[in-house]
Amino acid sequence: MASDTKNVKLGVCKVFFNGKDLGYTQGGVDVSVKTDTHAVNVDQFGKTTINEYIMGRTVTAKVPLAETTLDNMVRIMPGATMMEDGTDPDKKYVEVTTGIGTDLLSIARELRLHPVSLPDGDFSEDFVIPLTATAGALDFAYKLENERIFNVDFTGYPDPATNKLFYVGKRPPVSYPA
Repeated sequence: MASDTKNVKLGVCKVFFNGKDLGYTQGGVDVSVKTDTHAVNVDQFGKTTINEYIMGRTVTAKVPLAETTLDNMVRIMPGATMMEDGTDPDKKYVEVTTGIGTDLLSIARELRLHPVSLPDGDFSEDFVIPLTATAGALDFAYKLENERIFNVDFTGYPDPATNKLFYVGKRPPVSYPA
């Protein structure tokens, strides 16, 4: 196959978690795939590796959310609940529990990164982690000349039924749990 400059991609993405658009980001979204291996060595070859086996693979996504809304906080924070003042529905607030003992796999949902350069219906370059969750660590600041950012770290988990960790490109339709 000949080289093609059209294969060089640039640009930012939209971030969808459980089918909901999390809004604007700032600073770029980073995806990391790490593969751990075991090198096989034998005495007769000294420290020279004679073979290598994959022992595990992880996928993470770092998403700096610029839209620091109460709704987004509930979406990304296990143990967070949207509360409303019974007398005034405009008075909303979020209560957050300690989250101790929360099973993150049980609340894991799909994270989909969609290049903004493509139409919404073109999934050909989407990066999808079918089962991902965030422990809910937030790091944001109130500063004079900086936007408040929710820096969210998502961790992917393999699907227990299929062993799939992530995929890239067009995928089958997904129905999202409430």
